Amino acid sequence: MSTYQTLKGLKVKFLGADTSGDRLVEGELFYNSVDFGLKAHIAVGSWSNGASVTTKRNHSQGCGIQTAALIFGGNPGSPVATEEYNGVGYSTGGNLNVGGVAHGGAGTQTAGLEFGGGPPDKATTEEYDGTSWTESGDLSAARRDTDGCGIQTAALCVGGTGDTDATEEYGGATWTAGGNLNTGRPKAHGSNVGIQTSALCIGGSPYLTSVEAYDGSSWTEGPNINTGRESLGSGGNSGSAIIFGGYIPGGGTGVVEQWDGTTWAEVQNLTTARYEMASDSDTTGSSTAIAMAGNPNGFITEEWNVSTSVVTGAAWANGGNMGTGRYGLAGTGTQTAAVAAGGYGANITSNVEEYNGASWSEVTNLPANTKGATAIGPQTAALVAGGGPPAGNESFDYDGSSWTAGGDLTTARFGTGGNGIATAALFASGSAVTSEGNLAATEEYDGSSFANGGNVNTARRGGQSAGTQTAAVFFTGYTSTTTTNTEEYNGSAWTNVTAANVAREGGLGGGTLQTAAFIATGNPGTLTEHYDGTTWATAPNVATARVKGAGAGTQTTGLGFGGYAQSVATEEFTGETQAASAKTIDFD
Repeated sequence: MSTYQTLKGLKVKFLGADTSGDRLVEGELFYNSVDFGLKAHIAVGSWSNGASVTTKRNHSQGCGIQTAALIFGGNPGSPVATEEYNGVGYSTGGNLNVGGVAHGGAGTQTAGLEFGGGPPDKATTEEYDGTSWTESGDLSAARRDTDGCGIQTAALCVGGTGDTDATEEYGGATWTAGGNLNTGRPKAHGSNVGIQTSALCIGGSPYLTSVEAYDGSSWTEGPNINTGRESLGSGGNSGSAIIFGGYIPGGGTGVVEQWDGTTWAEVQNLTTARYEMASDSDTTGSSTAIAMAGNPNGFITEEWNVSTSVVTGAAWANGGNMGTGRYGLAGTGTQTAAVAAGGYGANITSNVEEYNGASWSEVTNLPANTKGATAIGPQTAALVAGGGPPAGNESFDYDGSSWTAGGDLTTARFGTGGNGIATAALFASGSAVTSEGNLAATEEYDGSSFANGGNVNTARRGGQSAGTQTAAVFFTGYTSTTTTNTEEYNGSAWTNVTAANVAREGGLGGGTLQTAAFIATGNPGTLTEHYDGTTWATAPNVATARVKGAGAGTQTTGLGFGGYAQSVATEEFTGETQAASAKTIDFD
């Protein structure tokens, strides 16, 4: 009788966990001695939540791949706005010259294509080079609710209101007529996958199950999908495709179907049912896809991956509530060892609480009542400085059990950005008065006294900072209005760098590295952004919008707490994780 070793040339591994080390591949067989079962790694598909788009939108268009995608146009946000997705979050791209809604798209993030749209119906075409859009040759017929596929120099435009069965082929400068669809589709939005010479057109209005295949000259009817729909999302190629969401009678659907070249089969639904979303144009197959924005939410991103690992998307989750709700408080530490000091509850308070990763407990109060102060350092070696109004210049050191007086700030202030540790801290900008009059001055602390550092370029209050005394980043806040301004400090001078995507003040922000900062909520909204030392990109939103709360932790293990109005809410952020997962082989 044949054995596994005879067939495969390998012994069955005997392991204490669901991993097979450097041979973790699909089909790997092993015995799990903890679960007492024979297991194997089998690739399965699943959706995980990604970052939110910056601008709420639906009926937009997308292109690219899951780790380098574009979303552009749409409503009710700006129909010219473009955002670039890097697989983690969104950042602002170049605007379209002619706004588009219900338009077509194709290509990649650095060689994208946009065409058609409306109402009113338009025929314009634009090409994206990774930075800006340039107008190119018009479609032969103006149309909206169209869709496309292919690359920037060899694309298809298929169906749509105004020319429901027509196909046009793009050669890099001009459009020419292709073969007509067998079934006209006035709403073909989101329905195309593949390349110019081998494409599928799937579903469309009115709630079609029909699928047609294109060979570069004509369309042929193929196997139908199971759920008729319009305004769907799609990805893949003519031999391996995936469709998701869309509009069915009564509203949006989360139904997902996968094509293996022969049949359509339902797989795991989207987490959030929706339609009129943007999707990528990855033609490598159905193992990855991305669904961006859409109705009814307008912000959500979900990623599809077929893998032997379980992907858990980055997300904020509720933590234990604070004992005393307040805003204008100072916060520092880590996600599992944080400090919340001062703030405004019923009145300005000296209350201090510590967080252990699950719950808050009251500890020794500050020596003075304060709000708008800034805290830096770990839970057992923290520093709180400034506060007001009226503005104060005191600082206090915390050793994990008691507070002692530290050196005084050179200039009394509140609403500053602070980072570093108690023996090498940095405090930037802020305000010395109750209305306007923000300070540009930066102060450096050596553990006993403050000394002036280089001035910020944009004075503000309510901004956030991250990093160290010699490598800091200072961002957002309030000048005479909210700002996106971001600056980096090298130990002596500040330099303006890439601005945040959304202007705000009083957000939950921080981070221990100049190249890994975060900002969440504030005024306005619930949006989170991450900074990598070069660009800002969105991350999953917080659940509770708030302003003048406090943040702690790092970009991948962040913490936010408190805020207006006297909020007790705490939220914990955890970055995306992947874990090996094996299926038990059932012999029954």
